[in-house]
Amino acid sequence: MQKTSIDACMPSSGSRGTRIAFFSVMLAIYLALVFSLGMYVVRWDRATSVALFGVLSFLFLGAAYGTSRELFSLKDRPPLPSVQALTSRPRVALLYTTMNDVVPECLASMAQDYPSDVYVLDDSTNPVAMATVDRVSSEKAYSVERRAKRRGYKAGAINDWLAKHWGSYDYIVLFDADSYLPPDWVGGALGYAEHPANADVAIFQGLINIWNLDTDFAATLAPMSKLGRFVWERNLANSMDAVFCYGHNVLVRVSALKQIGGFVEGYVSEDFATAVVLAQKGWHSKFIPLHTYEAVPENVRGFIRRQNKWTRGSMEFWGFASKPSISADKGFHLLQTPLSHIVSLMLPLGAFLTVYGFASTPATAGSFLISLLRDPAGIIWSVPILRLLIVWGLVGSVLGAVIRHRAGVTTREYFRHRFLSGAINTVMMPYELKSMASYFVTRLRSIPVTPKSEKPLSLGDVLRISSYSLVFQGILWIGVLEINPLGAVFNSTWLVPMLISPFVLMMYSGYARKAGRAPSDSKVVPASALKADQVGVHELLSTVVSKEEAEPPAIAD
Repeated sequence: MQKTSIDACMPSSGSRGTRIAFFSVMLAIYLALVFSLGMYVVRWDRATSVALFGVLSFLFLGAAYGTSRELFSLKDRPPLPSVQALTSRPRVALLYTTMNDVVPECLASMAQDYPSDVYVLDDSTNPVAMATVDRVSSEKAYSVERRAKRRGYKAGAINDWLAKHWGSYDYIVLFDADSYLPPDWVGGALGYAEHPANADVAIFQGLINIWNLDTDFAATLAPMSKLGRFVWERNLANSMDAVFCYGHNVLVRVSALKQIGGFVEGYVSEDFATAVVLAQKGWHSKFIPLHTYEAVPENVRGFIRRQNKWTRGSMEFWGFASKPSISADKGFHLLQTPLSHIVSLMLPLGAFLTVYGFASTPATAGSFLISLLRDPAGIIWSVPILRLLIVWGLVGSVLGAVIRHRAGVTTREYFRHRFLSGAINTVMMPYELKSMASYFVTRLRSIPVTPKSEKPLSLGDVLRISSYSLVFQGILWIGVLEINPLGAVFNSTWLVPMLISPFVLMMYSGYARKAGRAPSDSKVVPASALKADQVGVHELLSTVVSKEEAEPPAIAD
């Protein structure tokens, strides 16, 4: 990445023209989708068809937003400026937050090349976890802080620490229990934080990769993080001046936190709540092109537990997006988080309507199937909904292929991910509803801790986890057999994958772990990604980093 001098300042608020163009394109895509569906597919004299139109119109909002993000991500934009050399030595504290989920390898690996003080904010109640924290911290000379009264969850722990150390540090770096930051990360992040053009930026969020790639489940899901980084984090989020904070693997300006009294408590998503309040005060959030690492759950049980927490937190975004000092475009970006969970509930409603909303006979289904086998292209093209799906699918496939190529995701990686993620989404649908209901009933009385390791699952475990989904599928198949046999033909592309989802999950839930892979040298990677894997983090070095990386700035004498 080309260095930017101190004189070459750029405003950190993003481009207004880019934001206007983005939402104009998104609106055009959305109207085109809704218009084509209403004109050529919907039967306005049938209530079920109109209801299905309503469901699809809602789903099209997310499709238009996602397509617009992909289109706009194809254009490279000016990078966030970074100083070539630090003219001062900002004071930095590294905060490792944990509650009964300490990962010893990650805790032991916190040391940075840039002088930083390490604090472990331990809210653990498990004696084994507490002993592990004490042992590693003693070996590494870390400071451990425990609270007599646990208030405010993670945000409360950070605020208790801030109350003691407001005047001692200029920046804090937040670690989750499974976070890993390369040793030169803080030095590189300070290069961005100390540039005059970024003086109004409070949050410098690192790019996040997956380090536990020694299981099939994690290794199959991990490549899609490359797409997320390319489409959103690489430069689009910055140019859109979006509000974000992941709460870990992030550098935060202490003076900004002091202005709002610390992290915002009382939320599951305390990180986003804090970013929103900072935005109300005129501060900004920016991604920096420096890679960090975290773990993902290693089977569907752990995935559901993590998603349970995320779903509850997502419900809070309705309030975040409606803050009076947040612009409409920033609010809309924030709304995509809860909307994505609402979409997961609209999908089963749409599935139910497609099966039970129409009636057919076995003879009709058989006749259509015979005609389809005789002239597949002609029959498919003659059905309006199939014709539209083909056109939309071709456009999306071409754009997706370009994005995957630019992001470095192979076709094999993509289809493996689709295979597994489709099964996960099928099983997750009932849990999404349960998590949403649980949030409105319990609020913050119970926040699940994201598991850092999971025992392998047996087939019985997978079937029990999938039981809600299997009941729903049974209801759909009863409708197919008794009311709408033709629905099985039209909807086989998703009915069959749903049916085999437990067996797909079982394929990725076994005991076997992959043997270590050699580091990839197919692309130029920064020095930080080539250093010896001293902490034993699984296959950390196998993550290929893009050529956009900047080396950490030197400290001027």
